[in-house]
Amino acid sequence: MSALTNRLFRLYHRVIGSIAFYPTLIALGLVCLCLVTIVLEMTWLQPYKEDLDLGLVKNADNARLILGTLVGGIISLMVFSFSMVMVVLNSAASSLSPRVIPGLISSRSHQLVLGVYLGTIIDSLMLISTIQEGADINVPSLGIFLALGLGVVCLCLFVYFIRSISLSIQVDFILNRVYKQTHAQLQQRCERQARRPLPDWPDDRRWLTIRARRSGYFKALNVSAAQALLDEQDACMTVQVHYGFFVMPGHPLIRLDRELDERCVEQLLDCFDFYVEEYAHRHFFFGFKQIVEIAVRALSPGINDPGTAIKAIDMMGVLFAERMKLPAHDVAPEQGVPRIYFSELDLHHLLHLAFGALRCYGRNDLQVLLTLLQACKNLLFSATDLDSERVLLRHAQAIVEQAATSLEGALDRQAVAEAVQSLNQAVRLAEPLANSLAGES
Repeated sequence: MSALTNRLFRLYHRVIGSIAFYPTLIALGLVCLCLVTIVLEMTWLQPYKEDLDLGLVKNADNARLILGTLVGGIISLMVFSFSMVMVVLNSAASSLSPRVIPGLISSRSHQLVLGVYLGTIIDSLMLISTIQEGADINVPSLGIFLALGLGVVCLCLFVYFIRSISLSIQVDFILNRVYKQTHAQLQQRCERQARRPLPDWPDDRRWLTIRARRSGYFKALNVSAAQALLDEQDACMTVQVHYGFFVMPGHPLIRLDRELDERCVEQLLDCFDFYVEEYAHRHFFFGFKQIVEIAVRALSPGINDPGTAIKAIDMMGVLFAERMKLPAHDVAPEQGVPRIYFSELDLHHLLHLAFGALRCYGRNDLQVLLTLLQACKNLLFSATDLDSERVLLRHAQAIVEQAATSLEGALDRQAVAEAVQSLNQAVRLAEPLANSLAGES
């Protein structure tokens, strides 16, 4: 039963990220609606059809013409619309980051449009097949009226789609979408933390270590199945890798506070899911990673868009401020005895992932370096303990050292020195930075 649950869990994560998921549901819903109208017309409405005159089509030839025109027109709209989707995906992959493509593919608005298009086409084809030559009473008048209504809806959705696709091409739109999803993930974690403070990470140095037996990027864990198994065995588990970590066979994956039989260990390992796609709405780490990659691509010579990189740094400053409110681990379940402890990427390594790449690729751009220092300064105002201030100052020092080696102009170096002086005013607990560029001309 546990193996079946895990297979369904993995299938669920792949299906909901598919561009065909919601279109299939919407198309099936419209097909069911069409069947209901046909059944109603053949039973309940049959005695009243001769008396109703509300613009219903009662001629077989006219019905075929209308439905055929609808099918041809909607197919043309669908081909054009999703040719534009492919253009957007190609543009995003080349100018932003391939990691944002899964989020664009799973866009609910695009899937809604595709689902209504498909449902309208299938409904029209079904209605054509029910028309019998020479028998007006067998013309599905109500179904044709519904198909005409769906055709009008398709035209409205086409206008909406053009507007949506024009926004999707813009880097600011994609960047803002990833930012909102990541911020929502952090807000949820903060709310959970406010409802119930997390217990400390247990001392698991003497616990039984279980090593990975598969390779891949750790993206999800079937928490409900793992929790049920641990409840049954009265055991606790600590996950040794963070989300997004590439696991090789033999790498320490989990630790158990008691020894379990081989069957239970296999079931626990089967709860881990490894797949390629990265969705910002699944975990905040993937959002940070996508924003960093967009900023780095913007600083490349081929794109040369430092304004996007600066905006991404400002957004990450807000996200880091939220991240600093959280501990370096998570616990499941929310209620009851803690059974599963997740390790998270700590503040130092997350800053190294974000600011390390940006200070390298933006080392020759004064505004990028100044924005990085400004982000560190803003985060110092949000820091509440000595360790956090020290981590922030270490990364600020790395930015200053990078500026000292890459900026040669006296005016640029003076601007960095002034930024360091301003940053030191935000330090409350740790030792301020040594302003090595002060006094240089």
